[in-house]
Amino acid sequence: MTVVKKVDLAVYRENLKHIMQTMAPARVMAVVKADAYGHGLVEVATAAVEAGIEMLGVLDIETGLALRKAGVRSPSFAWLHSPQSNFNSAVKAEIELSVSSLAELKAVASALGTAKVHLKIDTGLSRNGCRVENWSALVKAAIELQRQGEISVVAIWSHLAGASKEEDLEAIALFENAYQVALTHGFSGYRHIAASPASFSLPESRFEMVRIGVSAFGTSPVSQIPAEEFGLQSPMAVETEVTAEGIIAVGFLHGFFSQLSNKTEVVIDGVGYRVLEVGPLASKIETGDYAIGSTVEVFGGKAISAEHLCELVNTVTDELFTGLKADSVTYAN
Repeated sequence: MTVVKKVDLAVYRENLKHIMQTMAPARVMAVVKADAYGHGLVEVATAAVEAGIEMLGVLDIETGLALRKAGVRSPSFAWLHSPQSNFNSAVKAEIELSVSSLAELKAVASALGTAKVHLKIDTGLSRNGCRVENWSALVKAAIELQRQGEISVVAIWSHLAGASKEEDLEAIALFENAYQVALTHGFSGYRHIAASPASFSLPESRFEMVRIGVSAFGTSPVSQIPAEEFGLQSPMAVETEVTAEGIIAVGFLHGFFSQLSNKTEVVIDGVGYRVLEVGPLASKIETGDYAIGSTVEVFGGKAISAEHLCELVNTVTDELFTGLKADSVTYAN
C-alpha cells in the first residue's frame, strides 16, 4: 500500500454548502489553486460545482485551461500572470482575468474575443494591485474599452494583508473609496476582497463575493479556533502500512515532517502508537500488538487531524497538503 491519500469529496461539498449558507447573500468563489491544495484539481473542482459553487479561483491561466480540458466549464478566475501568459487562450476558454495596470489592460484587450476583467486595486498588501494614484486612469481606460466592446469589466477586487483587524478595516475603507471612484466612471460590476480569514471574522468584508480556499478543506479560518467550531471538517486522510516491527512506510520525503519525531502518534487498529523517529522513506514507531501489513492511519480518520499535526511543528495545513507525495489517491463521493 505504501502511502495513500484518501479524499472524501462529500465532506468537501458539505463544507462548501455550509460556507455558502454562512456567507449569503455574498456568493462564494472556491479557490482550487495548487492542485486544489493537494486534493486533486479536477475532482475537487467538479465537486465544487456539484455543491453549487458558481465561480472557481484557479490562480493562473494554465490551471484554468487544465480544467477546461477536463470538461469543467464553470466560470473561472485567474489572477497571477507572467509575461508568457497566453491571454488569447484564456479568453477563448472564457477564463476571467485580473488586470492591475494599463499595460496589462492593453494586453488583455488585444486578445481575440471579449475578455471578462476583474480590476485589482492595491489596498496595502502590495501584491500585483494597481496603486491608488493610478486607479482612476485604469478604471477610466477599462470602461472605455468596455464601451467599445473590447472587454467586459465584471468586478473590482483586492487582497487583505490580514496583519490585524485595524489594518484590514483600513484596507476595506480604501477599497470602498476605490469602488466609488469606479462608479463615477460607469462601473456596474461586483466586488471581492475577502479570503477565508476575513470572510469569517469580518462580515463587512464580504461585499458581493468572497474567496474561500484552504478553509473549505477543513482548516480553521481564524487562528486558535478549531475548524469544527466553524462547522468545517477535513476531507483528507493519509494511510500507510507496517513494513516491519516498529517501522511504517512514510517519511519526510513523502512530506511527513521530520520535526514530528516524538511529537505525534499514528493509529493502528484503533490504537495510538508514538512516532519515535521520522526518516526519509520510513519512520520508527512504538512496538505493539499489530501485524506486518497492518493499515496505519497517519492523520485524518481516527488519527490526529491535519490541523493539529501542523500545530505541533508550527506550520500551516497548506504546506502539509501541497507537500504530500502519495503513491496513490482514492476518492469517496
